[in-house]
Amino acid sequence: MILHPLPESTVVENCLRQLNLENYRHPFLDHCAKKLLSGKAILMFVEAFLHQRLSLWEMEENLKSKEALQKLIDLEGIHASTLYRKLEKLPTNLLQEQAVCLFDQIDSYYRGRHNIADIGPLSVVDSSEIILPRKAGEWAYCSQDKNGVKIHLCLAVLNEDINYPKGIIASTSAVSDQEIAIHLVVDKDATYVFDRGYINYFRYWQWLQDDMKFVARIKKGSKTQILEEREVDPNSRIIRDADVMIRDNKNDRSFVLRLVEYRDEENRIYRVVTSRWDLSPEQIADIYRQRWKIELFFKWIKQHIKLIRLFSHKPEAVWNQLWLAMIAYAICEMIKIQTGTNKTVWQLLQFLRQYWFDTWDRFLKALHRKPSRTSKGRRKKGKPGRPRKHPKKLKPVKLIEGLAK
Repeated sequence: MILHPLPESTVVENCLRQLNLENYRHPFLDHCAKKLLSGKAILMFVEAFLHQRLSLWEMEENLKSKEALQKLIDLEGIHASTLYRKLEKLPTNLLQEQAVCLFDQIDSYYRGRHNIADIGPLSVVDSSEIILPRKAGEWAYCSQDKNGVKIHLCLAVLNEDINYPKGIIASTSAVSDQEIAIHLVVDKDATYVFDRGYINYFRYWQWLQDDMKFVARIKKGSKTQILEEREVDPNSRIIRDADVMIRDNKNDRSFVLRLVEYRDEENRIYRVVTSRWDLSPEQIADIYRQRWKIELFFKWIKQHIKLIRLFSHKPEAVWNQLWLAMIAYAICEMIKIQTGTNKTVWQLLQFLRQYWFDTWDRFLKALHRKPSRTSKGRRKKGKPGRPRKHPKKLKPVKLIEGLAK
């Protein structure tokens, strides 16, 4: 169920009330809390992620200066040290449930409406790492040079414009991607897409037996025995389309998959194996091309929500911040659905920040405002005359500024 905006409400109210946590009090973790209950703290941290607040002090001062925020969470002020301690004590299970609930609502809205024609829904699986400090991050030790945590993600890709997280698992960096993949590959209607970090012949065989659809990139040196090769158009980017025998030496087992080799726009060669024989090789290549969207999602989260800059590096606090960042992103997706805008999530977030304490009606008018300029702007014109044959030679330039007399 998608919530609708409240009458005469502000933008911040409609965003934070998606969570319905204003009056939430945890029966155990808030036993001795007098002011900063878990529900209020969650709203403050989600607001901080949406606005890229870079420190707990900034969160403290923001609350002091914004009466509308004080009224919404019924709190006039709180010290940064209290926020630091509370971040570690927030109920992680509640944050996870909130994120999953929001993404389920997003999935129920989009699923079946915008799937890629003849291919169906795609699910791209990958992970992204967040490096932790050497000393404070020892609890997440991975190697001599690295401490860190991972976000393992299954990104639903419905078409070129619509994609959103569908499954999320957090772990320390020492946990391999292959260990988590089995928990993310659960939907028989979707085609899963993997890069070379997920090469596991036992999993491929298992998914083949379970009728799971997947497209997975393999290494250049991965051994495959050609069984049957299909003819390809010499003018296309497809190099090879064949059925191949793959040998799983660990389990003494062989099985058949389809192999598609192709070149991208920069002439790089890709080799992918798949369990889909019903599509053309061009469609298989297009499916793997969609994998890039999960890289863009991780970049979006780190750049626009500032997930890489954490308020605390304690174990419970780190897990909580990962889920708080996902909640912040999910709220943007929910607002995008509710408003029916064609703008990107990043463009929408910029409008949210600009009209955060304005009325919802004013925000909608700005969001749907038609551009006042119809001109395409000034266009750069080429210089007249013949093109330059030799590169322009530059001479050393000597400039001195501010020389004292």
